[in-house]
Amino acid sequence: MTNPEVDEVLAVWRPYFEGIKDWEHEWQKLVAGVEPKATGCGPVYEIPNPIEGRPGESFAIADMRELEFAEPHYHTNGEIEIYVALTGMGTVVVGGKEAPLRPGVMSVTPPDTAHFVVPMHDLVIAVINMPPFNATNVVNLDPKTSNPTVGFDAEQLARLRQAA
Repeated sequence: MTNPEVDEVLAVWRPYFEGIKDWEHEWQKLVAGVEPKATGCGPVYEIPNPIEGRPGESFAIADMRELEFAEPHYHTNGEIEIYVALTGMGTVVVGGKEAPLRPGVMSVTPPDTAHFVVPMHDLVIAVINMPPFNATNVVNLDPKTSNPTVGFDAEQLARLRQAA
């Protein structure tokens, strides 16, 4: 996805993530005292944006360590979602395209594009939404029914789950 706004967001956030060497412990400090929301993507901790002056973005930590897979979904109304793997490993699928997730890897999901994650080992990710996350923009997909309009293939999910 080539988008100057997304490129600028990635340029701002990349040094933040690269500047923290021990994400294994740091993410737990960030979420200390925050009540997680139960979601199809595991417990999600919505926390204040750690980079000041970024009102057009929201920040959260998704703990996927106990998930078989993160619920396939997409975001409407122009919402872009960026994942940054903090710990562990997994596979992210965006519009049918698979990519490995490991610490430091960033994945961008355009609006109206299906995405999901299959964690493989202790996966925890940071989630940046622009504009800020709005639950009414989330459309969950049936993991057993393909939806080619938004790029979701149920057979791909089944194959990745089996391989994990």
